[in-house]
Amino acid sequence: MASAYPLVDECAKYFWSKNGKEEFESFFERYAPLFKDAPVKENSGEQDLEFFAIFQKYLKLYETVLEGYIEKLDSTQDEFYRQLQDVQDDANIKDKKLLHFVNYLIGCTDYPAFYKMMVRAGKKYVKAEAKLEAVGLGGAAEPAAKAEGKNDGSHAEGHAGGKAVDDDVAEAKSHHK
Repeated sequence: MASAYPLVDECAKYFWSKNGKEEFESFFERYAPLFKDAPVKENSGEQDLEFFAIFQKYLKLYETVLEGYIEKLDSTQDEFYRQLQDVQDDANIKDKKLLHFVNYLIGCTDYPAFYKMMVRAGKKYVKAEAKLEAVGLGGAAEPAAKAEGKNDGSHAEGHAGGKAVDDDVAEAKSHHK
């Protein structure tokens, strides 16, 4: 049976696929070191400005990937968001996976949800570092942090803009051509 929301359904299949997940997982892996010491609950202040700047990069990547995939399907963002709203408004929807995807997609654009995901990624990074240190390979994950201009393990000034997001966006666009 054909989906009543074919565009949203196709995007869900892509985002849950290996290729779709990899684009975002690489982003989380790149920025996880910056969240390794982040408090579980977000604070207000300068640290939040740094994290919020990373969130802006994430949104840009998210929008680029989504837009590129929609274009690849010969459709428009307007049509996608129309169908997305229709899924949300459909009280009789039987496809719970599709509804879960829509809720997940909307949640991904929420800063507190992003922050929680990045704190989890930071904790995962710390565990991976500990395992590497246990086998004598400590510091192997530092290149990601150094790529962001972090040489001392502290939050670097100025990592929030520029080349890193441009690389993320260019990489995302290249996957959709």
